[in-house]
Amino acid sequence: MKKVLLIIIDALATRVVAPALEQGKLPNFQRLVEKGAFCPECTSIFPSITPAATCALVTGAYPFEHGISGAYWYDLDDDEVAYFGSDLPAIMNEGMNHFINDFQIKLNRDRLQVSTIFEHIERHGSLSDAVINFMWYRGTVDHETTTPTLLKLIPGVTLASNMRGPHTMFLGEFVSTPLYGTYPSARGGLSRRFGFHDETTADYLLALADQQALPDFTLAYFPNNDFDSHANGPANALSTLEAIDVNLGQLFEAQGGIDKLLEEFAVLITGDHSQSDLDDSPVVDLNQVLEKFPLVQAGKPWNNSEDLMVCPNMRSAQIYLRSEIWTRREEVIGCLLECKAIDQVIWCEHDSGLNGTKQAAFHVQTSDRGHLVFQPAMTRQGNATDCYGTPWEWEGDLSAVDASVTPENRIEYGNYPNAFERIAASFSEKTGNIWVTAQLGKEFCLPELNCNPAGSHGSLHYLDSTAPLIAAGLPENFELPDALRIVDITPICLQLLGLAPPRLPGASAILNSLLNETS
Repeated sequence: MKKVLLIIIDALATRVVAPALEQGKLPNFQRLVEKGAFCPECTSIFPSITPAATCALVTGAYPFEHGISGAYWYDLDDDEVAYFGSDLPAIMNEGMNHFINDFQIKLNRDRLQVSTIFEHIERHGSLSDAVINFMWYRGTVDHETTTPTLLKLIPGVTLASNMRGPHTMFLGEFVSTPLYGTYPSARGGLSRRFGFHDETTADYLLALADQQALPDFTLAYFPNNDFDSHANGPANALSTLEAIDVNLGQLFEAQGGIDKLLEEFAVLITGDHSQSDLDDSPVVDLNQVLEKFPLVQAGKPWNNSEDLMVCPNMRSAQIYLRSEIWTRREEVIGCLLECKAIDQVIWCEHDSGLNGTKQAAFHVQTSDRGHLVFQPAMTRQGNATDCYGTPWEWEGDLSAVDASVTPENRIEYGNYPNAFERIAASFSEKTGNIWVTAQLGKEFCLPELNCNPAGSHGSLHYLDSTAPLIAAGLPENFELPDALRIVDITPICLQLLGLAPPRLPGASAILNSLLNETS
């Protein structure tokens, strides 16, 4: 086995990283590439949105397995909104105390339905682990929390006194595991998101390295690239990556040089999704698109007067229909298809998707590329097979997902990588009845919510969904899958640690789950 350092950079985009490497702007990233591998396509999940995608990274599971339906969804069982965005009106509608405690405790304790990589590791009693500033932290060790001063001043807000995570845990200003020597305080406050900031992540990571205290597995999360890409556009956020590159150089030095680091550690760097550029008029107001239907106000629960609840997830959105409205779904779909800014309208014939029946059929309808209905061919050969070994059958126009079939009867995708698996694995008991995706340059919004000014993500499009993987220090006989996905990262890390993953890297997520081969 080797120790593993997994660095996750939010919204890390291949189209930004690849030219920056060629131009010498990321020299320490380049040193890792030269001693390892650069894999340009590590495909995200759908929706390609941070809470669901980072969850896939740390569990190796898709949304229909891990239960996280995006950044904004409706929990039917608890009759409540799950909102993990940053729009104050939606937060206030949900309730500030509910929002903070959902983020701090319930998201990991209750909403997450599968094991994290930390829990897998901690079942093997001899291995140690650490998390730095990552929203998915569930483990087996209790850690005392502190409450930032500003949050203490908000009436009605109370935080949990303990959080359960890995052996070593640094979460902004909330949790700091004592080290043997000195260690930095979180550079926090409101301007640095209470310590959930690249500078604090680097401080904690370098403190562990300086004290030679990096455990068997460390996950360090750098969030700033996502915020800066939203604000300025992905290409204009390169300076954020350059700052992380400097931190890498400091890490190499603290470990006695890159060669010494890679003797002991396998280093993996990837992202949860990427971002596409927004145009000058990006807003798609779903209240206007669906104006003939009464809609729930953003962040609020249902009452008896509304037909639809719309939960925008940036460049995708899920739409919940009351049961009596579902019988009129063609009216809703028709309104959506009349909007030229909408790319795809996606739905499943079964409310729970593949969790309800192995024969669930999925629809993708567009205004200009036809209507496609597909499903996994569980007991039949199917029309063709994807690169992960899943056979699929369909009727209609493959152009709806920009797919084609090779002479070898293999499905290939253009603008929407791994579309069949990602769509089929997105529907569950938590998701809306309908998903919609936006045309490039557009983002969904409601009057109560703000849109991003320059960059966004969330759709099936490759510009939202393609992160690189940089891997160095891998054992000589270790092979990465040919077609990488972010759900392969946890299995890869577990294998490097000498542990058996719940699903092998590169294996079919659909077949393994439906044939009860996952744990």
